[in-house]
Amino acid sequence: MTETQQPSSAPAATHSEATANAALANHKRRKGRTGAVARILPFILCAGALFLIVRHDPSLLAWAKAWPRLVHPLLRMLLYLGIGLLVGLAVEGMGWAPMLARMVRPLMRFGNLRDESGAAFTAAFFSGTTANTMLMNYWQDGRITQQEMRLSYLVNTGLPVFLLHLPTTFFIVVPMTRTAGIIYLSINAVAALARTIAVLAWSRIRLAAAAGLPQATAAMPESRKTTLQKVLDAFRKRFKRIVTITAPVYFLMYALNQTGVFEQLRDAFSHWAVTGLLPVEAAGVVVFSVAAEFTSGIAAAGALLDAGTLTTQQIVLALILGTIVATPIRALRHQLPSHAGVFTPRLGLVMLLQSQFIRIASLLAVTWIYLALA
Repeated sequence: MTETQQPSSAPAATHSEATANAALANHKRRKGRTGAVARILPFILCAGALFLIVRHDPSLLAWAKAWPRLVHPLLRMLLYLGIGLLVGLAVEGMGWAPMLARMVRPLMRFGNLRDESGAAFTAAFFSGTTANTMLMNYWQDGRITQQEMRLSYLVNTGLPVFLLHLPTTFFIVVPMTRTAGIIYLSINAVAALARTIAVLAWSRIRLAAAAGLPQATAAMPESRKTTLQKVLDAFRKRFKRIVTITAPVYFLMYALNQTGVFEQLRDAFSHWAVTGLLPVEAAGVVVFSVAAEFTSGIAAAGALLDAGTLTTQQIVLALILGTIVATPIRALRHQLPSHAGVFTPRLGLVMLLQSQFIRIASLLAVTWIYLALA
């Protein structure tokens, strides 16, 4: 009986080895293409930024202008990215990830997400950079798929991001706009919760369909604690890659901003958003929110509310529209460089655009419900 089984087992083993070798070869080819792009892309981005600046205003490269507008903000961003990366590597290397995963395991099980995603979800309440770094590390290590990484990222951009920024936002919005500010924050909170639940439900369908059965059936293995030296070695290696991508992307964003590209986008979107929807006075709130910073829009809304020029509902609608129009543009300016560094430039851009689309859709849906019930 054994003799008759041996001939059939050999082809099976050969087929399995061939499949593994083909997968390994494909992985090496993809890695080679990615490495080539990573080496060339920074030069292309820097060349494009230099071309725009030299054509528009070469004095933007002078130290007096470059330090406050480019160098100092870039160094601050890299500092935050470095801290987030170091914390993410420490959480994984020191064996803390399983503890973080256990805190949200039932929620992750609902979305068929692994404990690795749960650990990143918990970390997202404290640092988005740390959570993104953990997800990228898990994907590179083969512990989660790219699809799960992208779904986990979208889950993290819902309620965790909202609660992370809530303390600062609350003490800016509520004192200036009172009831309107509370309603505005409530709409954002419901939209953030709805995003998280919706993505988890979609993840439950997608991941189960991809594998034919729920993926999140096994708990995260207890991480083996590593040494501080190994954590620092991994940090130096990965931070170097982040810097080589983040700095050129940030340089290009600086060039686009200084040459007026984002200003033209803001003007076009702000006028489009208020056409026929709000009174002229409320349109000013949207324009301030888009053209300046968030606090300027809140201050304008508070002044109009105190003067009795606009109703509470009109203020809420103006703030929501200002947020919808301004946030995607700010995300491209401020978040794209870090996303391109932590992930890959293409993947970071796609994930950022997806998160902004879902954010706008959820805000519109919740605002529509508010207006229907008000």
